[in-house]
Amino acid sequence: MKAIADENGGLYFLDALGGTGKTFLMSLVVATVRARSNIAVAVASSGIAATLLEGSPMAKVLAASKIIILDECTLAHKRALEALNRTLKDLRNDSRCFGGAIILLSGDFRQILPVIPNTTADEINACLKSSNLWRYVKKL
Repeated sequence: MKAIADENGGLYFLDALGGTGKTFLMSLVVATVRARSNIAVAVASSGIAATLLEGSPMAKVLAASKIIILDECTLAHKRALEALNRTLKDLRNDSRCFGGAIILLSGDFRQILPVIPNTTADEINACLKSSNLWRYVKKL
């Protein structure tokens, strides 16, 4: 919540075993941000299919959001996170990581990696930890 109030942006990863309350915590963060009349966007990696065309309602929501939460991010391909980074930079006209937005990733790498056909090496290469953005993550 301090990071949201400071408005400096940041990339955070909430790492915890399944069943330990990650969803409850994220719901609490979303409710708190929205109670303060700000925008909080919560999505799950298995349902990312937003239209991000300039002028669309979703583009305006993403540009104005205080926090974007991506649950079950361990299932996502690293390219999805990299595309979100580029999109937010464009939408917010800000060259900082994710356009200065706060991104909260959540998941458990001990459960499952992205499902990629071919070899284990392909799965590891597709994993978020293989992204050049992973070095900016603050692990919680």
